[in-house]
Amino acid sequence: MADQTTNDDGGSSRATASPTGPSADVPPLSQDALFDALSSRRSRYILHELRTEDTPVTLETLVDTVAAWETDKSIDLVSDEHRRNVLMSLQHTQLPKLAMAGLVQYDDDRRLVDTGIHSDQADAYLDIAIARDDAVPTSE
Repeated sequence: MADQTTNDDGGSSRATASPTGPSADVPPLSQDALFDALSSRRSRYILHELRTEDTPVTLETLVDTVAAWETDKSIDLVSDEHRRNVLMSLQHTQLPKLAMAGLVQYDDDRRLVDTGIHSDQADAYLDIAIARDDAVPTSE
């Protein structure tokens, strides 16, 4: 997400918001934006995994978790091709979309993902979706 800033000479330039912390530029999360973000199973899997962790999660851990849940297999039985597909999807589609909504914080350089400033707003919907997904282990 980029912001417009004004130079000393009156011109404007583009400044990039830091991916390592919550941005004050993240707008409030509307119900439509939340439902749009949760419409993807991969996004739901990302958010569910993040809320079970105490610290940021590596991108590689998320890829393995999502790939295993999608195929309903242990990670050692998931093909490298499927894992690459999940990696590309997470890097180029799911994580940027979730970060723009404030549901995750994604540091592409360090390949770390953490909960975002609006992540708690997805919890009730995630509880329902995950309870209906047999591939995702729940802690009951």
